[in-house]
Amino acid sequence: MPKDLRSYLAELEQTHPEAILRIKKPLKAAYEISALQRKLDAMKKYPVIIVERPILDNGQESPFPVVTNLTASRELCAEVLGINPRRVAMEYAARVNNQMETVVVARGDAPVKQVVEKGDEVDLLKFPIMTHNYMDPGPYIGTGFVTTVEPETGIDNTCLQRIWVKGPRRTGYWAAITSHSMQNIIRWWERGEDMPVAVWIGHHPAAIAGGQSRLGYPESHYPSMGGVMGQPLRLVPSETFGERLMVPADAEMVIEGYVPRDVFEAEGPFGEYPGYIGPQRPSNVIEVSCVTYRRDALYHGIGVGLADHLVLLGNFPLEARIYSVVKSVLPELMNVYVPISGRRNHVYLQVKKTRPGIGKDAIMAALPCDSRLKHVIVVDEDMDLFNESDVLWSVAYRSQWDKDLVVVKGAAVFPLDPSLPSPGNIGTRGGIDATAPPPIGIGLPRFYQMINKTPEEVAQAIQVEDYVDPAHLAKYPTSY
Repeated sequence: MPKDLRSYLAELEQTHPEAILRIKKPLKAAYEISALQRKLDAMKKYPVIIVERPILDNGQESPFPVVTNLTASRELCAEVLGINPRRVAMEYAARVNNQMETVVVARGDAPVKQVVEKGDEVDLLKFPIMTHNYMDPGPYIGTGFVTTVEPETGIDNTCLQRIWVKGPRRTGYWAAITSHSMQNIIRWWERGEDMPVAVWIGHHPAAIAGGQSRLGYPESHYPSMGGVMGQPLRLVPSETFGERLMVPADAEMVIEGYVPRDVFEAEGPFGEYPGYIGPQRPSNVIEVSCVTYRRDALYHGIGVGLADHLVLLGNFPLEARIYSVVKSVLPELMNVYVPISGRRNHVYLQVKKTRPGIGKDAIMAALPCDSRLKHVIVVDEDMDLFNESDVLWSVAYRSQWDKDLVVVKGAAVFPLDPSLPSPGNIGTRGGIDATAPPPIGIGLPRFYQMINKTPEEVAQAIQVEDYVDPAHLAKYPTSY
């Protein structure tokens, strides 16, 4: 059975029914769904949310439910990929590298072709596309995987990019200057042609993860999607471009059209993944020619700037890429973690400190992996990499900034950082070596003050459940 969004939801309903929140009351696609998601995110609660009665901007109830918060929980995302949530850096990379060739299916066997609308039949405004933040100019597709092809080779590229729905058949489209999509735009325009484009929405979380893989250029994401899913990705020719531009047969919907040559319009402002409202800027547009979708399509929404936007859609592939690159030059690397708190600007590295200089070597190897990486913190193997209290404790007591700080000025950076000077693509990056000194010789101990701890035999003998009623444990006061 082909994997898709609904097969995942059905499996989740069976294995983790507590992880699904069904909203049967009406909720507006504009702001209200995002407001609920934001409040749950602040509580660090990440159920998959299904809004059964979304309300459109015209006040009508949409027949298409909204599924959001699909990719917010690290544990659920790791489970769906069949990997350990604390070993994503190592195991996700292996899944992506295990590529599978795609298979092409007939149009009649592609669920995404159940409804085909072309030309004046197309009305994107009938779908419950969410408006997220108070300064957004309208509904934005935040889960649209923009698929294009390099014109000379015909190799496809898939990239998650923001799309402002301006009207029934026209959208804004911001392709970051560093993206492979922008490279394709430039190459099509250099030929004097508008660029063909297809935007697919809604698929199995594993397929979505593969679509976010960091690959070379030009290199198709479709085999990686199959590798992460564990089965070949099913493709079908697009309506507008035929076999020249293939699309996932099991997606919930596909929007087809052109990016017209040398056409730019004001786009934004838009609340982006850093948690700040990005400025209005001149951006490309998409002139929509066709939309295909399932009769009972599920609209996959997203919590922009929340965990839903960060964990699977960015942090997992970023951890895998950093691990792969740094491990190749630094065997002492043990693990990589991109935390939600840093919103892709922070990465924590864990190393086995066997010699001087390993911490700074790790920093310098990690920074070129992605333009979004702003701060790299390196810690020792005795710290819990996934506990930010341990990481900050290391910074506090295992670093002296006059000798352990790395600063790289004039570096290429991702332009969504509001702290950047204008124009915003050159800034300062760096890292902190928060590791203790290495042993002074092979087989010798490290000379550093010992960490407070209970004697091992006592720690093993005293179990909390022997002295504390589990029913009361969750009710005790916490601190921060």
